[in-house]
Amino acid sequence: MVSVERKQGANPFRSMDWYMLLVLLAIHAIGLVVLYSVAAQMGSPGMFIKQLVAVGIGLVAMTAMLLFDYKDFRVLGFLAWGGTTFLLLLVLVVGHGLEEVGTNGWLDIGPVSMQPSEFAKISLVLVAAFWFERIREKPTWLNHLLLLGFSGLPIGLILLQPDFGTSMVCIFVFVSMLFVWGFKYRWILAGLGVTAAAAIPVWVYVLPKVLDEYQMLRLLSFVNPAAYSKDAAYQVRMAIRAIGSGQATVDLSRDYAANWVPASQTDMIFSALGEKLGFYGAALTVLLFGLFLLRCIQVAYQARDRFGSYATIGLAAIFMAHFLENVGMNLGLMPVTGIPLPFISAGGTSVVAYDLAAGILLGISMRRKIGPYEG
Repeated sequence: MVSVERKQGANPFRSMDWYMLLVLLAIHAIGLVVLYSVAAQMGSPGMFIKQLVAVGIGLVAMTAMLLFDYKDFRVLGFLAWGGTTFLLLLVLVVGHGLEEVGTNGWLDIGPVSMQPSEFAKISLVLVAAFWFERIREKPTWLNHLLLLGFSGLPIGLILLQPDFGTSMVCIFVFVSMLFVWGFKYRWILAGLGVTAAAAIPVWVYVLPKVLDEYQMLRLLSFVNPAAYSKDAAYQVRMAIRAIGSGQATVDLSRDYAANWVPASQTDMIFSALGEKLGFYGAALTVLLFGLFLLRCIQVAYQARDRFGSYATIGLAAIFMAHFLENVGMNLGLMPVTGIPLPFISAGGTSVVAYDLAAGILLGISMRRKIGPYEG
């Protein structure tokens, strides 16, 4: 039976993973510096103030997560899953969004606007980690079906918004956890083969019927950017130019990204970062994210049980997917989607969600050598 456990023994805060915490705080600091400059140049100081408040709330939420033994999330994860699934259903009824974004993924709760899908990714990881561990112990068909049901429902609801970028992140997270769980390589290779074989028919017959016009233009501009340099590929072209103008030096007064790159404070924040902090600043940011992800792999390896390992890999996969997609689309290496750069892009919901996820990761790390109380 699943239950919230009681703990005893040494104070787990003595085992704080200072390495991971300092890396996270350094990324936060870079994000605030870049966003402060962008907000000032856009004449929108309120945007930075909102971000600063969100970071404060996020850090409080991160600290709160440390108070729980991560195994408590065997129960709390299902509660979070139920709450976020309800909000995802509510989004389909009363959600709103920007016309140019093409997704109604936001809810107004009083004066605050939030995006439930950001929190749904975390609850998906916790619930999937529970079922992956349960299947390892009892590999019944019922447990397999429950894993697919609990994982597939939120992904399907996000697709209905429609938010293909976030849904692809969720699928990437699930596949990453499946890989670590021990899915046979031959099935993975077979899946890749089927995907490759179906790519052309899907591109020709399925995508034009499923995707909106602006989404198809994004894909077409990625495949052939020269043909769409003045419309669909304009954003990426300006982003690459802004990154190149940064050269090697730091200069926060550069304002090309703020004035000429659409969504330079959110989706295209890496263009502003590369412009203002130069090559070395951008390289430092990439290095910090790399160190953070490597640390997550180490924490997953050292976790005291399978649940902790699976949850760590799932949460790390969220950060990895966002980082690779955001930096990639700013450099023209990935199709443009509404995927923010963790801890750096403007957006209160995403910042708080990232800090919540980071708090769970820190909790798993700091308790990797502390056993539950069995009394």
